Amino acid sequence: MNIIDLVAEKMRYLPAEKQDRVLDFVEFLMVKYQQQNDSRSAEERAIDRLADIDDPDNPDKWTTVVEIDREVEIESSLNNLKKRGYKVQIPSQS
Repeated sequence: MNIIDLVAEKMRYLPAEKQDRVLDFVEFLMVKYQQQNDSRSAEERAIDRLADIDDPDNPDKWTTVVEIDREVEIESSLNNLKKRGYKVQIPSQS
């Protein structure tokens, strides 16, 4: 029996609210593991998707999802854009 089967078997004996807590914990670990393994910036992931775009008018192809509380490195993103030849202008906040 593998670990997944063992956890599933043991969860059957827990009350429903405890099963929900186990599921919440597993989902937390999944998000944490995903964040640790994908340290590329949102801009880098978006640029990687450019090669896959078959319909440039489809807005779903241009969406980048960033998790809540995840830091966004603005300076790094701006520098990457400048290196690619884009002119970057940040409006002043008054």
